[in-house]
Parts: sequence; C-alpha cells; structure tokens
Amino acid sequence: MTTEPTTFRTDQPLAWMYHRGSTRSAFDTADAPVQRPGPGREDPKAPWFPLPPGVPVGASLADLVRERVSCRAFRDQPISLAELATLLRAGYGITGVTDGGPLQIADRPVPSAGGLYPLEVSVLVRSVAGLPAGIYHYVPFADGLEQVHEEAVPPPLVSSLFLGQPWAGEANVVLLLSAVCERSLSRYGDRGYRYLLLEAGHVAQNMVLAATGLRLGAVNLGGFLDDELSALLRVDTDEEIVLYGTAVGRPVPGNRLTQRAIDRL
Repeated sequence: MTTEPTTFRTDQPLAWMYHRGSTRSAFDTADAPVQRPGPGREDPKAPWFPLPPGVPVGASLADLVRERVSCRAFRDQPISLAELATLLRAGYGITGVTDGGPLQIADRPVPSAGGLYPLEVSVLVRSVAGLPAGIYHYVPFADGLEQVHEEAVPPPLVSSLFLGQPWAGEANVVLLLSAVCERSLSRYGDRGYRYLLLEAGHVAQNMVLAATGLRLGAVNLGGFLDDELSALLRVDTDEEIVLYGTAVGRPVPGNRLTQRAIDRL
C-alpha cells in the first residue's frame, strides 16, 4: 500500500490558500495607489501619562544579539517607567524628523511598507514603578501613554489569554502589537497582510534587543485568544487585529538555562 506524499498544500489548505492568494506575478503587478499614513488610534478623553527620558543602552548590537535569550522566569520586582519608555521608543517611537523642505518626515526605528506604519502598541502593566497597573495605549507622536483600563488584569487571566503560558501573567508588562489593516491593505491589497506580519516582527525584535540591553528578560508570545484579548484592549476586530506580544520583566538570577525555564514548557 502506498500513500500520497504530503505537501504544504494538502496538509495546511487554509495557510496555502492565503499564501497563494497573496502572491504576485509578472501578470499581476498593478500600481498601488498613493496612500498617506493614517492617524493613530488615540482617545483625547483618556487619562494621559507622559513618558520620562529613557535609559541609555550602551551595549553593541553584536553583544545584544549574542546575549538575547527567551526568558520565562521573572522576579516579582518592578521595572521603572524609564525602562518601559526605552522599550516603547526602541520598538515604535519617533527617533527624529528629517527636514525635506516643504515636507517633514518622522523617522522611526523600523521599516514599514510604503511608510504607512499601520501598527498600534498596547501595554498590559502589572508592575511598573510610577505607573498604575492597568492597560495602556502608546501614542508615539505625543510620546506618552493613554490609559485604556485603570484596573490591574489578574495574572491568571493574562496567562489564560495567552493559552496558559504562566510567564505572561508573571511578567511586569506585556507589550502587544496590533494592526489597523486598512492602512496597509488599502494600498497593497491582500499582499499588505504579509507586510503587517513582517513589520510586527521588526518591532518585536527591537523591543527584545532593547530589553536585553536593559538587563531585562523578554519572551515573545504568538499564541493567544484573539477575540478575548481584543475585547480586553477595546479593539474593534473588524478594523484592527492583534498580531504579537512580548512579555518583559526582571529575570530571576541564574544562567541562560535558568531563565529559559524549559521545564515549564
């Protein structure tokens, strides 16, 4: 008896359908319409928390890449608001302004297809000195946080939202990346969905490397309950989708193996 060889197409038809549906060929290269970056998701009525100056990260890129490790064991000790500010600015902040005469361009720490920057950053705060526990939305151009929910999210609930990963609830903060799809897909069509994922990866890596430079532990979170997490963040899933998370906290003392806590997987 012989069996048919398995393929990407036959084993994962939905993933294959998306991939093929968003491919481009020599016969499908229509010019994309010019699209200006859309406004961010801000609420002018929300309580406002300006961010303080950050903490310098003096390590070299080579050192940060070498020292990065997925940390799943955190101490119950607050991080500072300055450290959180450093993480947010490294991930999706404004690094400067390029003056092009009549046009001024905001410089950002990551590339974005068409310069559209469709992502939003939310923060689940459990333990940050100088910042009440709760849920916040980062506003890069104003360099601050607006409060979305003023009460702490119970750690067991956070862990359950991330499919039972206990370190998500034990971290000081969970940084969440979501995408306002229309900002990218209105220009690039279904191909723009790929660009959302790529951009989220750029941002998360910057945050993880910044955390490494601050001697903080970090682990990326790709598994979560989409609708429940979106509801907690007060995100309209018809327009904005949660893509990725990064849990950050003070690591337990020990070597890389201790911090990885592989026995908890």
